[in-house]
Amino acid sequence: MSVRDVKNAFSQVTMDRRIDSRDVDTILTSAGSISKEEQAAIKQEADKFAGMMDPAAKRKLQSKLGEVDDLRAWAAQQNRRVQVSASRLSGEAEKLLAPGVATKSFGGSEIPEAVKQVVTDALKGGAIAYDVRELKPDPVYDTSHGEPEMTVEGKFNPYSQQSKATDSLAFSHTELTPKKIADDMNTPQTLNVLKGYKGSRQDAVAEFEKVTIKGNGRITELYDEAHWPDTLARGPGGQKYASNFAILADGSVHAVPASRRSKGDPGLILTTASLGRGKQMLFNGHLHMENGVVNYVGMSGRLGKLKEDGAKFVDPVAILKAWGFQVTPGLTVTQE
Repeated sequence: MSVRDVKNAFSQVTMDRRIDSRDVDTILTSAGSISKEEQAAIKQEADKFAGMMDPAAKRKLQSKLGEVDDLRAWAAQQNRRVQVSASRLSGEAEKLLAPGVATKSFGGSEIPEAVKQVVTDALKGGAIAYDVRELKPDPVYDTSHGEPEMTVEGKFNPYSQQSKATDSLAFSHTELTPKKIADDMNTPQTLNVLKGYKGSRQDAVAEFEKVTIKGNGRITELYDEAHWPDTLARGPGGQKYASNFAILADGSVHAVPASRRSKGDPGLILTTASLGRGKQMLFNGHLHMENGVVNYVGMSGRLGKLKEDGAKFVDPVAILKAWGFQVTPGLTVTQE
């Protein structure tokens, strides 16, 4: 946003000649990412209208502004770590994309020459490989998840999670290939499938039914806040993956497990950012599949905004086709 937005927010909340705690939420969210200029403007306007601010609101504003500098410093430190590891990670991917050499993906699958060609051409054309752990330099006041908090967001994904490549997040488990999808659909397997939930909403636990089925080749949105004792269990109808997906720097395609849980990160609801696991990404968003056929690919809103600002990303549909995935005729990327 801008300093003007901050001043407009103060003008709005002071129309009743009083500033309370809810008004503080309005003021802090008006800035979006709070730059140093906006931070100074908030302090300046707060001094101007100090007589209208009740004690609770004054304490809240002072407390939240006190977190800004520390969070900004933490983001800078994290981004320095990302920068230090960038050449190592890009070098690792470059070796895996070497043409004419048999190489395997992070998930253990042989990378097709067609995939290497698509990715290499895209990178030469200006597409970027990015680290989902990179943060925006300025904090934001987030009111979207219950109790408002001052926080920093990822540059390429809001959550910037640093998950471990273990259990349901092992690269071999999250990796999607035409062969893995076909094998799953053609092989009877005995496994746990989501049956329902027990307990209240606050402490709900997923319950499972052990069944022998074949995979259904279906990927759609899956989300809940219940605890999953079996992180490798499948969703409704035997769905193995949620729709959150990413293409890693080696050109491999990965999706979040149906449980959206991993024993390596207990208590954390996995997001697309979880698929990074210390590797660079080429793309992230959502993918839908029916009977093994990809019928939807969406670019995340965060990437879409960066694209509007001039950033270039690989064409995920071209990479899916290069892997040999079946896609619906005329499939293109949807901006989410």
